Amino acid sequence: MADSIPGGIVAAASKFFTHALLCLQFKSEAFRFSPRVFSMSENRLQVLKGLEDVEVSECESCSFEVTLNLAYIEGVWTRDGIQLKCRPNCRINMHGKKHSLTLNRVSLGDAGLFSFQADGVQTSCRLCVRARDIHIVKDLEDVDIVERQPVTFTCEVNQVDVDGRWYRNDTRIRTGDNIKIRHQGK
Repeated sequence: MADSIPGGIVAAASKFFTHALLCLQFKSEAFRFSPRVFSMSENRLQVLKGLEDVEVSECESCSFEVTLNLAYIEGVWTRDGIQLKCRPNCRINMHGKKHSLTLNRVSLGDAGLFSFQADGVQTSCRLCVRARDIHIVKDLEDVDIVERQPVTFTCEVNQVDVDGRWYRNDTRIRTGDNIKIRHQGK
């Protein structure tokens, strides 16, 4: 953008920085001048609402939100310095001035330093993930059976959606022709 001052200098302004421009107008005969100062208001990118530390339990969801002073500015989300991409359990959204990151079903490995960066501005926070308190509600019981008869062992835990494994003498038991393993719950 430029303004032409009669008998003077061409003034230009930048979108992101403040400029004070001195334009001189010359009087034709005596070479006198009268200074005029033009000032542009600052239009630099700023973080209006930054990231805040979050603490969640394992398998929960969490969201991070950043608000900038300018709309539709592209930004980058990182965890421990590694850029994040959209995946089924990681959603990245931008709507106007708001940028958000949502993590679904967080695991202990998701903990770390999360950052948002855009055009020279940055905000960061920590995500702490607490391990779930899983304990056995109903213990295994001893069973007396006749050889070659079916038997059922039941174990109950306090949380749903827990990946349980069965062992016999420190060896993992896997599903086979004569072994069925069933998980009931959410």
